[in-house]
Amino acid sequence: MYRILVVDDMLVNRKLMKKVLKDSIDDIGFLDAEDGFQAIEVLEQEDVHLVILDLMMPGKDGYEVLEDMKKHPQFMDIPVIVNSAVNDMESIKKTLEMGAMDYFTKPITPEQMKVIIPLKANNALKFYEQKKELKEKNTRMKNELKIASLLQCSLFRNEENQEKMSIYQRYMACDELGGDLFDYVETKDRSWFMIADITGHGVAASMVASMLKVVFNHAIASNHQPSGVLSEINLTFCNLMAENTSLCFSVFVGKLEDDTVTYSNAGHPYPFIIREDVEEWEALKSNGFLIGLFDDVDYEDHTISMKHGEGILHFTDGLFEHSSNPEESKSHTSVMEHARLLDSTALKDPEKFLDQLLASFGKTDKKMLDDDIAIMYLIRK
Repeated sequence: MYRILVVDDMLVNRKLMKKVLKDSIDDIGFLDAEDGFQAIEVLEQEDVHLVILDLMMPGKDGYEVLEDMKKHPQFMDIPVIVNSAVNDMESIKKTLEMGAMDYFTKPITPEQMKVIIPLKANNALKFYEQKKELKEKNTRMKNELKIASLLQCSLFRNEENQEKMSIYQRYMACDELGGDLFDYVETKDRSWFMIADITGHGVAASMVASMLKVVFNHAIASNHQPSGVLSEINLTFCNLMAENTSLCFSVFVGKLEDDTVTYSNAGHPYPFIIREDVEEWEALKSNGFLIGLFDDVDYEDHTISMKHGEGILHFTDGLFEHSSNPEESKSHTSVMEHARLLDSTALKDPEKFLDQLLASFGKTDKKMLDDDIAIMYLIRK
């Protein structure tokens, strides 16, 4: 049942309004208030779906009631229709600007009684129900996204005590859920690592990232080289997403075995190896088609030596690009340039190094991001 609060200091006006609405709207109940103070008391004690509000009342007038309602979280969404003898445009404009949904003047004409007032009230009640339902759905969605975000965080390893490499990472999603992913897996005789950038953000990108983690772990169990891992990932997603040809994403896969890093790339920004002498830093250059474009793609393997104490810095393009302002975007090569210019002591402290790197690109405030950022820094023990 809808409940309408009629606020007017004149009993005859309240009775007339209730009669007009009762004859036109089904399943309706009424509450009365003689002044603004009573109106607020009723709102605090009862479930109200619509307020019909007079402006000129003793004590607390309609303007004050409207102001109080729109400031109060519990009442602010309740629609208010002003019914007043005040008919100048300034008063009408003021109440609408304060948040009233509609306005009509006294005395009530026969046409208003039969058509206009019931129509306005019915529209206001439907609006309130729709807005209430939308807020409830939004609240449920936010709660579900929080849970999903916590689950997504579990995809990222934060284990520095691996046998072969120490892992340092940063992950910043521009929405509740992100589409970037990295992973590190050690087996008996080798280490596998991967970083990916899924197209888009939100739930869909997060689900693809979750699937990718599973596919990656399956692929490294049956392939000896990164190129084979990428081929299996590509074929799997081409088959899974056969009806959605717009899905594609970049992946970089590497493997450390003895003193050699073997790597292959599917359209991802080049990571680079960090050595003691900054002049010896070099990008792990390798090109290949994005995952999901073609189902018969071959990927190439490349190798590079890696000594104890040296590191590989992986990152996604959210670090150096600005989607909303392309003029401020930089290329992936700028990451190495920025890293070389950091405080020399930062390299001895990986956590400090990553924080300074983010700061050098102005990417420290999650609220200001327009793309996800993932960074994985692996240092060979």
